[in-house]
Amino acid sequence: MKDRILGRYIAKNHSDNVFTDRELQVIKQGDTDTLVETFLHMDNDYYKTQMQCTLKSLGMFMDCNIELNQIDYEREYKGQFIGCQVMDGDIDVFLGVAGDNRELLKVASTFAQEDIEEFDEDAYDALCELINVMNGAYATKLGEADIEVTLPHPPVFYKDTEVTADTGFYVVTFNIEDNVFKILMAADNKIQLSA
Repeated sequence: MKDRILGRYIAKNHSDNVFTDRELQVIKQGDTDTLVETFLHMDNDYYKTQMQCTLKSLGMFMDCNIELNQIDYEREYKGQFIGCQVMDGDIDVFLGVAGDNRELLKVASTFAQEDIEEFDEDAYDALCELINVMNGAYATKLGEADIEVTLPHPPVFYKDTEVTADTGFYVVTFNIEDNVFKILMAADNKIQLSA
C-alpha cells in the first residue's frame, strides 16, 4: 500500500479482512482521497474532505513513520494540551491538535525538522504552522466546491481544556514513533471549550 499513514488502520479495521476487487484496486493505487472515501466511514462529505486534507498535510510535511490508529466520534474530549483554530463562513470548522507535552514536542520537532526539547516559541510556531497548513488545505478544497470559509484568528493553545459539541466531533488518534497525538475535527458544527 502506497499510503503508509492509512495502511495499518485499513488492515486492522476492514471487516472480515476480505477485500473486493474495487477495494484492492484502491489500495494498490494508494490515492489518499479515494482511500478515505472507500475505507473511512465518516459522518458526511465535510468530514471526509477534512480528513483527506489532514492526512495529505501530515504525509507531505511529516515525513516519518506516522500511522492512523483510531477514529472516534465523541461529544466531549478533555486534553492536557490542545492547539486549535476555528474557521467560519458558510460552515463552522474546528481543528485541534492534542496530546501531552512529550507527544506534541515530537509532533513539533518532526514538522519543524529539528529537535525541539521544550515548549518554547519554536514549538508553538511549529504547531501553529501545522494547524494552518491543514486548515489552509481544507479551506482551499471547500472553496473549490463553492463553500467559503475564512481563518479569522490564528491558532490558540489551551491547557487542561474540555472540548464539547452537542452533535459530536471526530477525535482521530495517530502514532508517530511511539508518541500518540490526536487531531480533533469538527465540520458544520459548533464547538465549545472550557477549562
